[in-house]
Amino acid sequence: MNRAKYSTLEGRDEALNMVLKLANSILVITILLLVGETTASFAQKESWQRIAPIGYSFTILMPERASVAHRRITVSDQDSIPVAVYQSVTGGKRYAVVPLLKTSPDTVPALSSYEKFIAAMERSFKSDESPKSLTFEQDVSLEGVSGKQYRVKLGEYHGVAWFLGTREAFYALVVIGAEESDKDVARFLSSFQSGELNTNYELSGVNSGVVTLIGSGSSTPKRSSATPSPETTVSTDPPEPWPQPVGPIMGGVLNGKAIHLAVPEYPAAARVLHASGAVQVQVLIDELGNVIRAEALTGPSSLREVAAAAAWKSRFTPTRLMGQPVRVNGIIIYNFVAR
Repeated sequence: MNRAKYSTLEGRDEALNMVLKLANSILVITILLLVGETTASFAQKESWQRIAPIGYSFTILMPERASVAHRRITVSDQDSIPVAVYQSVTGGKRYAVVPLLKTSPDTVPALSSYEKFIAAMERSFKSDESPKSLTFEQDVSLEGVSGKQYRVKLGEYHGVAWFLGTREAFYALVVIGAEESDKDVARFLSSFQSGELNTNYELSGVNSGVVTLIGSGSSTPKRSSATPSPETTVSTDPPEPWPQPVGPIMGGVLNGKAIHLAVPEYPAAARVLHASGAVQVQVLIDELGNVIRAEALTGPSSLREVAAAAAWKSRFTPTRLMGQPVRVNGIIIYNFVAR
């Protein structure tokens, strides 16, 4: 009798242990699922990344990887300024930041003081036929950088803009498609920091996109020589506050503007052919004077590759138009003598 009772108790213990093990397994799986969801949610929230655009002295958080668009802003009856617009579009909102370097009064009066910069920004919202407006709301301050907050209206879209000023530059921070009370908008605006000059492409966080090299032109950049580039697209995204596109400056032959003009090696294959002649390499130079695109267009085929390789290693004096750093499109000519 005792043995039967003991056997029954033992069976119950085993059953209880199995139930406990099953419960533990379910608990572990549940925890893992919750952790996975939390991690995925955190990763989604942390898609924000800080950008540090090349040639400028600021950083800011963007909700997605930013791209750069080259635009023109009309700031007065006489002046239209080429600018780089760093922007990200996500969740029905367009986030954009436009840096503008401060200039002397005789270069661009509109960028010679903060008060004139503000007047220029207000003027820029009255420069075309599209229904848009700026309405002042309040003064703002961010880590010692002062500015003004405006309510933005672009057609049916509303938004917010901060216009900030430092000793060396002015900044337009704009969000179209949401108000300042939106937590993502607040995060974007409050993340702005001014600091050292950004020179590291790997840390820029900006997608420069595909740049198409176009033919060379006048060798002397003039006030209105920035050539509009065809960027006609149809989109349902919130509109850009300054949509007028502008292309690189046409620099003509750039040999004389090089800080360092790399010398190409004469290749062994060319020696066999006794190849000689001029090779024209078309280049695109960024705001710091670095070659960011190079393509050999003319000349003996056996010499083109080494000519393009040398062009990539060359450095140029940075170019400014209206006081702003700009890209330059031009030609390097390499003359080869048969060996």
